[in-house]
Amino acid sequence: MTTRRPSALPPSRSRRRLLAALALSAVAVLGASSCSASGEGAQGGGGSAGKGAATRTVTDIAGKVEVPAEPKRIVSVDFYSPATLVDLGVKPVGVVEGFDSDDPDLRPKRYHDALKDTATIGTYYELNIEAVAQQNPDLIFAETRFLRKGELKRLQGIAPVVQLDAAGVGAWKERTLMIGAAIGKSAEIEKQAAVFEKRADELKKKYADVLEKNRIAVFAYGQDHSTWGTYPAGHFYVPVWDAVGATFRPFTEGEHKGVEGSVSEWLSLEQIGKLDNADILLYAYRAGDFVDKTLAKNTVWKNLPAVKNGMVFRNIPASVVSSFEWGTESLDALDGVLAEISEKAKA
Repeated sequence: MTTRRPSALPPSRSRRRLLAALALSAVAVLGASSCSASGEGAQGGGGSAGKGAATRTVTDIAGKVEVPAEPKRIVSVDFYSPATLVDLGVKPVGVVEGFDSDDPDLRPKRYHDALKDTATIGTYYELNIEAVAQQNPDLIFAETRFLRKGELKRLQGIAPVVQLDAAGVGAWKERTLMIGAAIGKSAEIEKQAAVFEKRADELKKKYADVLEKNRIAVFAYGQDHSTWGTYPAGHFYVPVWDAVGATFRPFTEGEHKGVEGSVSEWLSLEQIGKLDNADILLYAYRAGDFVDKTLAKNTVWKNLPAVKNGMVFRNIPASVVSSFEWGTESLDALDGVLAEISEKAKA
């Protein structure tokens, strides 16, 4: 195996972003000591917190937003915030569809158990605004890049909206800290962040040789097993690989969509040879049949350096990490994968 230059953002940049987010959450905590007696937030909005309710001002990706000092009825119109809320001992009154599924590749079972009977308000990419209003929320979390035209304004007419983002290396950490700050639990969420960072540093040191000397490719299949694509640093599918400092193969010509952190273009099986710039191949948790049956018949696949060297492994389940406690659990699973890779590399 050859030493490669990192293609991911430098770890120091990700760490600086996290420290900045920690500072923002600290500001939100200080803001709690200067609660106003007005329930009329900077965004407007109705909800169950009426006039006279105490509020706090917090910072989201759009700027300042006034939220209830102690929100009681939270609706999550995004995929991510419910897990963080559960970890902080808060159960939202409305979530997007999917939490009734106990598929272990979607999320750890405890989130399914906590939210399987929660009212649903559509999907994160196709909301039912009326269903949101029916829950009479006093606070809404939304990843606004997925909202359709006019939906943000309609949501703000129901309750204050904390706007989130998850794009880029380490962005999910900033989002998680922001969620904790918005509900007045910065101290708790920062403790969870510290546990995650400590575990990530442990794995980074434990497997430094493998992580520093090899480029990885995390890939999955498209519809009908006829296409494939890879996930770069910063994609929501690979946060724990980012956390341990993995080096990702760079996209080759024709793969990049031009958006940082976006999955590659979905390519035909005839183009599987593009993976020859990866030393380690990691297939999606549920892609075993794709590898063992579809790709096993592909001559180009069989001649890839990683395949010939036996460096093909199954990725961890529930890899779309949505909270620090989820992330710490995912790092424990990653420890097993990295141990397997390390043993193979030594053979």
